[in-house]
Amino acid sequence: MTESTKLFAELLARAHPNVPTNIPLTNVTFFLGAGFSKSWDSRFPVGDALFSFSYKEWHKHGGPLEEFLALNNYPPFNLDLSASLFKDIVYQIGMMRKYPEMRPRYIDDQNLDMVEKHLRYLVRKKFEDTAPMYFEANEKLHIPGQLTMEQRAIQRLFRTLGRAGDGSEGLPRGLRANFLTTNYDFVLEAILDSVLAPDDTYSLYTYRGITPIKYSGKPPRIVVHENWLVGNLLKINGGFEVFKSADGFEVDYRNQKSDAELRLNPPQLMLASREQDYTQSYFRAMFPKVIRLLHETSYLVVVGYSLPEEDALLRLIIRQFAEDRTDGNEKALFYVDLSNSDAQVSKVKSVFPHVGDIGLTVIPYSGSFASWCDAVVEKHTKLVK
Repeated sequence: MTESTKLFAELLARAHPNVPTNIPLTNVTFFLGAGFSKSWDSRFPVGDALFSFSYKEWHKHGGPLEEFLALNNYPPFNLDLSASLFKDIVYQIGMMRKYPEMRPRYIDDQNLDMVEKHLRYLVRKKFEDTAPMYFEANEKLHIPGQLTMEQRAIQRLFRTLGRAGDGSEGLPRGLRANFLTTNYDFVLEAILDSVLAPDDTYSLYTYRGITPIKYSGKPPRIVVHENWLVGNLLKINGGFEVFKSADGFEVDYRNQKSDAELRLNPPQLMLASREQDYTQSYFRAMFPKVIRLLHETSYLVVVGYSLPEEDALLRLIIRQFAEDRTDGNEKALFYVDLSNSDAQVSKVKSVFPHVGDIGLTVIPYSGSFASWCDAVVEKHTKLVK
């Protein structure tokens, strides 16, 4: 039993209904990167896999990309799009938007929008060809097939987390689980749905940072959540279920959109670029919610995210968890990663220089997320008997 799993199990036990405690409502926030989805199912892509296309892959979908490449002097025929080239293209689109005087003579706002939409459409199609999409069935996200041992371990932890907060009689106590993620997929929502009763759904207890005009084609069942009954699920980079409409945003997990509809209105995604541009309305709405949640979080659990230096803006955002050493005095960061403990601490120190001083406490775990979940639940079960 490592220190990480022992301490997190003890934290969960303090919030258990069977254990006498006066623990107030305390936020524990999971920051999930692509490695989280990979830990659930090895088919889920990590790194730059979603942004790399052979010529055959992207060319078969038609669209304005070939014309855009030719105008910008790329060889359009038989050109493979590496992740590096993809980032260059997205970066150029962003710069042409910001600085119109830099545009080629036949580029304008409209065709820039068409190319950018097509790139988002291509990423969605690439994902569909790579990994499973857990679409909604009977108002719940459905995970087909039998779960593996690793998936069951992750599911058990999420079920335990769901029971760690008590809002009965309007008196919030225990742990409130929140989630920040850079992932586009539905894995997290599907797991949250799977640990609830068949007639219950995660959306009733989860705030998305935006209130959708429609949720899977219907008006949302809750428009304004109550603080003692809700956690946060904030997708920093957008998601395959988030679509822009004339009146705002819609969340749609159904497998009902035609290819023509996806081309016309692809999901809201922050595409990989040399310089991330979070000025679009969805991302501007998300940032204040993310930062406030980090300020109000006591325990941050980082899973499957390597804090890469190129994600400079996201690193600044994560720093809001404990901007100063005094902010981190009563906070802790659990880091779950396959790298060794020294490497994990070094990564965290690059974001929080005061680690190891009188500030933020870092608790590393070297191993898979599934093994961490399994050990936490095992220890927690013994503590609450």
